[in-house]
Formats: sequence, structure tokens, C-alpha cells
Amino acid sequence: MCRPLGISSTMIGPDLTGEKLEQAVRRGITHIEVLLAAAAQDAQDANAAQLHNDLSAVGMTAWSVHAPFGGEVDLSAPDELQRRASVGEMRRACEVADTLEAKCVVVHAGLLAEDEAECALRRCQSLRSINCLLKRTSRLGLRLAIEYLPANKPRICNHSSMMLEVLNIVDGEAGVCLDTNHANLRESLAEAMLALADHIVTVHISDNDGEQERHMLPGEGVIDWPEFMRLLDEIGYDGPLMMEAGCQAELPERLDLTVKSAREYLGWEAPE
Repeated sequence: MCRPLGISSTMIGPDLTGEKLEQAVRRGITHIEVLLAAAAQDAQDANAAQLHNDLSAVGMTAWSVHAPFGGEVDLSAPDELQRRASVGEMRRACEVADTLEAKCVVVHAGLLAEDEAECALRRCQSLRSINCLLKRTSRLGLRLAIEYLPANKPRICNHSSMMLEVLNIVDGEAGVCLDTNHANLRESLAEAMLALADHIVTVHISDNDGEQERHMLPGEGVIDWPEFMRLLDEIGYDGPLMMEAGCQAELPERLDLTVKSAREYLGWEAPE
């Protein structure tokens, strides 16, 4: 199956100019995930219409919008005002996704805690938040994709079993953003993919050393990429191969390395 190649906006930088987007398209990268910062630090929602025009001008598709996360943004926050504000941030991401004509919105389900009582409360708060967002994405014709999170701290949805538990409870059809760099540190990546096969609507692709979250390009770490691609075929995933890797090189070299990695390890072929 021939899938398009995409990149997270983090691989281009916060300033998504038409010239930078065109550099990506010239190399065959046709899809993008736009990461939003919290509203207090980001005015990108106000520029969504211009970004949509810039993407259309260079022939790039906005596949997904990654909602803000971290800091005060936490869908599982015990404090109700904080939770509602966090839902507001996610709703803002939904509006940006709608303007960009994206297909899905990627969210983090929230943090857990060591205390058992707080842990139970956080799970409840997270479910309330996700249910609220599912109503919004349904109205806008978007898919809500809950990201498989890393396990370096207690988080909701950092194992396939926990994700399935959430997916089976929420009031709506939530999907999964499978992050390879997170899943292979928590369990077998193959087992996670097969367990979540019916729910995966988008992916984040990067490699690691098998011990810590690294965001390396495929081929720089330990993930078995031929098996990953075989399983994508098996589960019928036909979305873009969305790269979310870090690289310190200047943009032209960064894009060249991304394309090289996709060709060598993901079997990707540039469109003619």
C-alpha cells in the first residue's frame, strides 16, 4: 500500500511560512500535522485561515491538528476550572482543524497520580472531557484521536489495555493516535498495534533506543520498521506516515534526512 508522507509542524518550526512548506512539498512530503501551543502562548488559531491558504497554494494537506498539552492543560485535572479551561484549549484545536479542513484532532487524555483516590477522580475527569470533545468533533466531521502516551510518568492511555478501556467507555467513536516512540517502550509495538487495530486513525512515527523517548528518525534506533509497515498493511491503515522526529540540522538537510529515512526504512516512494 502506497501511503503519503507527512511531518509534524515541529519538524519545520513554529513559523510555517509558505516557503518552508514548499521545501517540504518539493521533496514529496504532502501532509502535515499542526501542533498548537496553549492560547496564552500562541496566536496560530487567528492565523488558521492564512495557513490554510498557504497549504493550498503549495499543495500540502493538513491531516491533523495536535491540541495543546502540558503545563496547565490537562483533561484529567481534579480542579474543575482547570479541566474546563483545558477542554476549551481542545475545542480551540477543533476549530483550527475545521478551518484547515483536517481529518482529526490529536489529544492527550491527561495525567494520573500516585494517590488511588486522586487517580480515580482523574480518570473520571478525563472521560468527562473526552465525551465533551467527541460531541464537538462529531458536529465538525472530525475524528478525535487519543494519543498513546509515554510511560515516564503516570498518564492515562499509556498502554493498549488502558486505551481500550477508555475507548469502550466514552460516548462516541474516539480513535487512536499510535505513537511508535511511546508504544515500544511500554509493550511490544506489534502487540499494541494488533490490540488497537480497529481504532488507529493516525500515527506518529519516530525511533528510540528502547529505553527512553528519543524522537529519532526511523533507522536510528531499535524499532523493527519492516514489521511495523507489515502490520500497517495487515490492519488496513491507509493514512499518511506522519513523522514526528527531532533533528538539529537546518531545514533543507532535516527534510532530506526525513525523506531518506522514509525511503530506506518505511519503503515510502515519492509521488511522481
